[in-house]
Amino acid sequence: MNQSLTSLVVTPTTSINEVLTTFVNSQNDVLLIDENSVVAEPHMELLTDYPRNTSAALVAVEKNGDTLVRQNRIASATSSSHKVTIGNRKFVGILRLSQKQRSEITAVLENAAKHKLPGNAADLVLVALTRAMVKVDAAEVWAAPYIRSPKADERTKVRDAITKLNMGRVRLSMANRANDGFFSVFFLRKFSKILTWVAVKVGATPNQVTLISFAIGLYSAYSFAQGTFWNIFLGAVLLQLSIIVDCVDGELARYTRKFSQLGAWLDAVTDRVKEYMVFMGLAIGAEKDGRDLWIPAVAMMFIQTFRHLSDYNYARIARFRAEEKFVAPVDFTADFDGIVPTEREPKGRLRYWLGKIIQFPIGERWLAISASAVIGGAAFTFNIMPILAFISAVVVFRGRFIRTRQMPKAATGKPLIARQSDLFGLKRSFTERFDWLEPSVLRFIEGGFLLWILVSVNELNIATFMILFSIVFHHYDNLYRALQDEQKPAWLSALGLFVGGRILILGVAALQDWPLFYFAWYFSILFLGVSSLQWVLSHRTNKMGK
Repeated sequence: MNQSLTSLVVTPTTSINEVLTTFVNSQNDVLLIDENSVVAEPHMELLTDYPRNTSAALVAVEKNGDTLVRQNRIASATSSSHKVTIGNRKFVGILRLSQKQRSEITAVLENAAKHKLPGNAADLVLVALTRAMVKVDAAEVWAAPYIRSPKADERTKVRDAITKLNMGRVRLSMANRANDGFFSVFFLRKFSKILTWVAVKVGATPNQVTLISFAIGLYSAYSFAQGTFWNIFLGAVLLQLSIIVDCVDGELARYTRKFSQLGAWLDAVTDRVKEYMVFMGLAIGAEKDGRDLWIPAVAMMFIQTFRHLSDYNYARIARFRAEEKFVAPVDFTADFDGIVPTEREPKGRLRYWLGKIIQFPIGERWLAISASAVIGGAAFTFNIMPILAFISAVVVFRGRFIRTRQMPKAATGKPLIARQSDLFGLKRSFTERFDWLEPSVLRFIEGGFLLWILVSVNELNIATFMILFSIVFHHYDNLYRALQDEQKPAWLSALGLFVGGRILILGVAALQDWPLFYFAWYFSILFLGVSSLQWVLSHRTNKMGK
């Protein structure tokens, strides 16, 4: 167990006052452990070894349970004196109190202690925190037995079952993402688990694995660019190998608990680079066979950019909207927990996985690229991919539009969307409820103008693809910075000329027949090189300064 934590075993005689005294007298986070709780070591590590900025509680999925979790946060809890309106988890009896919330937690516990309500101290503390809207993360236990029971014989059985487990396998199982796409869960991660185990044994880091996956993906694009059947076949195999290795970096981070902003950024941007370099490789390979497929290659890049930006922004805006529901505190002694049930009935297994497939996530998408390229070459890929993307978009966006219209007609007050506009002087979003769609629409308009200009002067080739790709990368960079509550420095944005400046100068250059490869070099060096280097160095400096 992490020695920086102060532990308190909760018994039937433990009071809230005792918890309060322990918390106030400690400089470390406090871990409350119900004496009736038994969990495996990897479960305990979810609270002791994972980096935490807020309090957290161990919970397990259970229909009509004693705890409600929304947006990975405890929304309501149960004690002998309190009930939840609706529950979807079971509190396992182990809670971490964060000193980063010291003033909030102290005030809440002081108030709760005055009422002297009966119940287990861990339960009462969790109820008090959630009703006061103090953020408590939900850490889910699975892949190994657990129990919270006053019966000693039941606890003994669980302990015995846990001792027979291979904890390395349990950690490896918990490192998997169970909510991934269908192809990833049922195929890719079957192989990635093996490679993750190897990576653990050799001491590889998540970022090293990300770079290996990146190199494999770039070689896949190179193979596609050769244009022959066997090179396309090799490219397809390498693309699948790249995504299998890409699964490993996340599993390894969760296994070793080595998380970083650099790792998240690196994993995200390299995925986009690999995918769009594959589109370029397919177009180059087709050109060697006398076919000009640059327009569909660029179109696919723009389609995926539109979809990716909208996916990320909708998810984050939906989370902001959900968190707005946590702003009204509820009296600690009240019978009603203040929760208005909005949970929908869980989908059946078949419907759930069909929904995952129709979303066309990266596993299914890269499988479609690989299979279609082998079956019919680049032309078939650029015919089938837009159709699949369109079907997915119709289904996904229909649901999002319906849910968006149900949102409050007011801005979130967050700078997420404005930071991605890349419009000179713009400080706010244009819309209120549909702000999540704005970056995608702006990128589509910019890309459409540039594509129209380049087609008009018959200037679609490797150089102009790199211009467009560099600009797309720039927008992804803005997105990932915004998701981490950051913004690209003003001088970098100015050198990028903003949306209007880029359209103007590239339009003039194309019409005046200026060599466009100079612009390809400029934007590539600026957006792919300088911008990435600035981000990495700034985070390394911040890390050293802490």
